[in-house]
Amino acid sequence: MKNEIFSERSRRLAVIDTFFPWKQSGFRYWENTEIFKQRPDTLFFATNLYRDEFPTPVYHFQEFYTIAKKEGITDIYCVFLNLTLSLLGANYLSDGTYIPGSNSSYNISSFLNENNINLHATFYPGGGLDPSTSIQFLEIAAKKCKTIFTNISEVMNAVPNCIYLPVVINTDFYSFAPKSEPEPIQITFSAHSGERKGFPLLAQTFNQLDEHFHLNIIGNWQNDLHLLTNKNYTFYGLLDPENIKQVYQNSHVFIYPGTQDQFALDGFPTTAAADAMATGCLLVSTNPRNERYILERGLDYLEVSPHVNTIKDTLFWIKENFQQAMEIGKNGSTKIQNHFDSKAIVKSKLSHIFHSK
Repeated sequence: MKNEIFSERSRRLAVIDTFFPWKQSGFRYWENTEIFKQRPDTLFFATNLYRDEFPTPVYHFQEFYTIAKKEGITDIYCVFLNLTLSLLGANYLSDGTYIPGSNSSYNISSFLNENNINLHATFYPGGGLDPSTSIQFLEIAAKKCKTIFTNISEVMNAVPNCIYLPVVINTDFYSFAPKSEPEPIQITFSAHSGERKGFPLLAQTFNQLDEHFHLNIIGNWQNDLHLLTNKNYTFYGLLDPENIKQVYQNSHVFIYPGTQDQFALDGFPTTAAADAMATGCLLVSTNPRNERYILERGLDYLEVSPHVNTIKDTLFWIKENFQQAMEIGKNGSTKIQNHFDSKAIVKSKLSHIFHSK
């Protein structure tokens, strides 16, 4: 196996990302920040350099060959299937099927082989992994990657030796905040626009609520606001993490009425939902994937079906049983703190990367 003769101390990690450093990339930004804290000799590269602050220099991917050779890189970590396959030069199957979002110009497979460099990857929903993704792409990655982490069953079923870890949440940043009295109940919806996010269902439901509820909308939903006849809402648009955190900490409920989508996948809970839960928001969510890995419905969150009456009745139950509902929110926050914390997950990933046989 590559680099097994090296001790952990002599091995050197490089992280390759796409648009980076970019705070709005969410978990990738927090994970890379934590990787640097725990492994400060790590080098970071981006195919598209962004401008947000980061605690160490980030180099353009064009410099990778020179720097990696000079600095003795032995291991590479990246996120998403399409970037992984790009680095491996496996953008196409033999029948011509293409992995969406991949880029053949990122191919460093020969360099990896010539220098005995291990590739480690995390496959979360998105990034080329959708309901139509051929299992062959996952099998190719499994053969060529030293370690694969994931949080979804599609990858776990295709790659039996992969390692389950939930999405990274910066629980120090998204810290728990006691919730104020419900005058009115603050409901927050945060997502990037997409059919599967269920905004029309949210609008239909909210239109039937009274003045005891206020809706906060985060994301690029400006073209869908006409669906709301109940005007007791605030539209924030796209926000940076600092302002998102403030909205979450002032909210009682995070709502996600997502549905199945033939074009894309979402993990459960979504990253935004987990961020909000960490602050103590009670998650009211559909679970179209029926995933039961960590969160327990009724104990850590309230699960609803994608129907107006079910969601509406749940929200009215929260109003009538507010303290009990907020206790569920506290349970959910504790579960996120204990299982999704970036420090613990990064420590686990680094342990697998540097101690794998």
